[in-house]
This record gives sequence, structure tokens and C-alpha cells, in this order.
Amino acid sequence: MDIKTIIFWIAVVIVACLGLRHLITIIIRVSSTGPLKSGQRLCHATSLLLLCGGCIAAIYYRIWWPLLVGTLSESIFRNSVIKSGEIVSKQESVGRKDVIR
Repeated sequence: MDIKTIIFWIAVVIVACLGLRHLITIIIRVSSTGPLKSGQRLCHATSLLLLCGGCIAAIYYRIWWPLLVGTLSESIFRNSVIKSGEIVSKQESVGRKDVIR
């Protein structure tokens, strides 16, 4: 085995472990921030599919870039969900202040 093959398989294992983290979170229904709220299981499932899809494509085609695409798309998805949740919670808190007044 050459060094490129070894690095490829190490990268596959790392991305697969990231996906495994999401799978465990879905199964036990608890994340590092506490119990999963409604909709969070779906977000973790989507992240799992993006990471596993990258791993499967990388192994099938024996190329590294699907790992990168899967990891980047999962990161962008996760960050956009977090940002949209923050925006919604800010809008709800502003709406509650208007109702109280």
C-alpha cells in the first residue's frame, strides 16, 4: 500500500466516525447540549446521510473528493440550520415582547 491509499482510508474512517456520532445521537435521543428537541432528529439524520453518502461514493469510486463534498455540505447544512433557528427564536422573542406591551 502506498501513502495515498493509507491517507484515503484514514480520511474515510474519520468521516465515518463523524457520521457515527450522528447515528448514536439519533438512537439515544440526547446530544451534547441535552435531550433532542422536535426536528433535531431529522437534522441529525440529514447530516448522517450527507456524511455516509460521501463515504460510500468515495469508496465506490476510489477518489477522495466525495469525502470533502460530504463533509463540507454537512457543515454548511448544520450551520444554516443553527442560524435559521437563532433567527426564528429572535423573531419569536420580539413577538412575545410586543404581545406583553
